[in-house]
Amino acid sequence: MRVSGTVGRRLARAGVVAVAALVATTGAVAGGTPAFASGHGEGWYQVWGTNIAVRADTGEQCDLRPGPWNCPTVVTRVSAPQNVYVRCQNSTGQVVGGNPYWVWVNTYDGEFGWMASYYLTNASNRIDGVPDC
Repeated sequence: MRVSGTVGRRLARAGVVAVAALVATTGAVAGGTPAFASGHGEGWYQVWGTNIAVRADTGEQCDLRPGPWNCPTVVTRVSAPQNVYVRCQNSTGQVVGGNPYWVWVNTYDGEFGWMASYYLTNASNRIDGVPDC
């Protein structure tokens, strides 16, 4: 059974944090390369930008329309060549660089939140195989 939305993201956090800790301590993702091919489902995706905000889940409006106005709290920042673990995506948030998608991510340091998909190395705006949030 697949649980979606806020409840699904919160249930998934424990498992993703454990995976992030394993990767960070064992180097399972060698050389900063994503563990999965770009654009093929949940997994580690490389960030190409610098100082990119990962924004806290601050309620219903943040979940419905992710972006700086609805998710003002920044929990951490990521920069290339870091990877983030993408769990799900939403296309109703603020458009960044022509890309309407925002992704729910977990970072190596155990933080989780929304970030603009525009800053991930992926060939298209929507990441194939990643479920909607």
